[in-house]
Amino acid sequence: MWYEIFFALGVFSIFGSVSFVSIFIYLFVKNRKEKQYLTNLKVSVIVPCKGIGNNLKENLEAICNQNYPDFKVIFVLDSEKDPAYPTIDKIVKHAKNASIEISEKFEEASGKISALIAGTRKAGDVDVYVFADSDIKPHKEWLALLVTYLSEKKVGATTGFRWFFPRDLKTSLISVWNMGSMASLFHPLSNYAWGGSTAIKKALFEKLQIESRWMKGFSDDLILTEAVKKAGYIIKFIPACVVESPPEDSINRFLKWGTQQFTWVRWYNPFIWSFAIFGVLYLHISIVLGAILIIAGVTIPGILLFVPIIFELIYGFVGILTLRKLMHYPKEKFGSLAPYAYCMPVAWVFYLYSIILAGFKKEIKWGGRVYTKKDALKKG
Repeated sequence: MWYEIFFALGVFSIFGSVSFVSIFIYLFVKNRKEKQYLTNLKVSVIVPCKGIGNNLKENLEAICNQNYPDFKVIFVLDSEKDPAYPTIDKIVKHAKNASIEISEKFEEASGKISALIAGTRKAGDVDVYVFADSDIKPHKEWLALLVTYLSEKKVGATTGFRWFFPRDLKTSLISVWNMGSMASLFHPLSNYAWGGSTAIKKALFEKLQIESRWMKGFSDDLILTEAVKKAGYIIKFIPACVVESPPEDSINRFLKWGTQQFTWVRWYNPFIWSFAIFGVLYLHISIVLGAILIIAGVTIPGILLFVPIIFELIYGFVGILTLRKLMHYPKEKFGSLAPYAYCMPVAWVFYLYSIILAGFKKEIKWGGRVYTKKDALKKG
C-alpha cells in the first residue's frame, strides 16, 4: 500500500515539475513576436526618488532617453534637501522632457504613495501614467513596449520586473532567486503590477479611484493590482520590459526583502500565499522523501519523488535561455548560463524560508514606519 502511495506522489511531483518548466516555454511562444509600437498616446513617467542610490544618474538619464515621441518625466522628492536633489536638478536642466516636483505628505499613506499622488496631480493632460523606480536602468524601448500593450481590450495595466545582472557567485544566486520569483507574473490569475515598472491609462486610473485607495495605503502596486483585477481587467506582464537594476550583494538583505514581499502577498491575497507555500513545501518534502526512499531501497518511487531537483536545474536553464531571448539587453551581460541552473535548488530553499517566515509576520517596517495587516487592508 505504501509503495503505491509513494509511487502516486512521485508521479504527481513529476507532473508538477514538468508543468512548472513549461511556463517558460509558454512564455517564449506567446511573446516571441512583439507588437508594433503604439506611439500616439501622451505619457507621463512618474519617478519617486529618495537618496543617492547606485547609478542614480545613469538610471534617471536612461528613463529620460526613451525611444518614444511624446512623454515627460516627473521626478518626485520629499524635499529639496534630499541628497538626490542636486543630481536630479542637473538632469532636469539638460533634459527638455523632465521636471522636479516636491510631494505633499499624506498622513496615512507611505512616502512613496504620497510621491506618486503628487506626480499624477502634476501630470496634466496625458493619456497614460507610467510608474517607475529610480533604481531601474531601462533600455530605450521600455516605455514604448509598456504603452503598446495597453491597447489590448482586456488589459488594465502593463508591468515589467527588475533584473540583477550577476558579477560573482553570490550575486548569481540572488539573480536566480529574482528570476524564480517572476514565475507568478506569467499568469493573469497570479500576477501583479510591479511598482517599479507599471503603466495604466489615466482614464482607468481615475475610474477605479486609485488615488483615494492609495491615500490610506502603503503598498502602491498591490493596491493598484487589486483595483484593476476586481474591475475585471488583467495585468499584462511584458518580459521585454524586465529592466536592469543595480546588483544586490547581500543575501541577508535580500531574504528580508523577500519575506516582506510574501508578507504583503499573504495580507492582500492569502489564497496565492497559501498556494505558494503548499507548492514549495511539497516540492522540498518530495525531494527529501525521495532521497530517503532511494537509500532505503524503494527505488522507483524514490526516484520519482527525487526527480523534481533535476527539474529545478532544468527550470533555471530554460528560464535564463527564455528571458535572455525576450529581454532587450546584449547576451554577454547575462554572463555564464550555468549558475542559473545549479543555483536554482538553493534559491528554492530561500523561497521556502521567506514564505514560511511571512506566515508569522505581524508587522512590516518600511520607509521609516511600521505597518500591520490592519493598515494594509484599509480601503481608500
